[in-house]
Amino acid sequence: MPLTDAEREMLRRLLTVERVRAQRRLASLERTFDEMVDAADLEPPDDEHDPDGTTAYERAQVTSLAAEARARLTQLDRALAGIDDEGYGACERCGEPIGWPRLEARPATTLCVRCAASP
Repeated sequence: MPLTDAEREMLRRLLTVERVRAQRRLASLERTFDEMVDAADLEPPDDEHDPDGTTAYERAQVTSLAAEARARLTQLDRALAGIDDEGYGACERCGEPIGWPRLEARPATTLCVRCAASP
């Protein structure tokens, strides 16, 4: 059953809100990374006081989280761009409708529950 115009509009609003959150998260992670780099520049390297490589680990962690936020933004942008397409709301694997409850909970999803749960 195709989505109604009202359902598409609600999903568009949900996607937009999620996108704003993802943008804020990415901006925060980028600021955190910049602050870490600036802090490291203020002090000379001292492996004796960072024997476990904590600074490198923290940078790698923030970098990884930022990459995830960028990927999420891409996913949300793709969903927003395709929300008016006929195929939006259909599982990309099996072609069956994803279902309103799942779309409402995860509006950028491209898989139905069954396909998302299977390898």
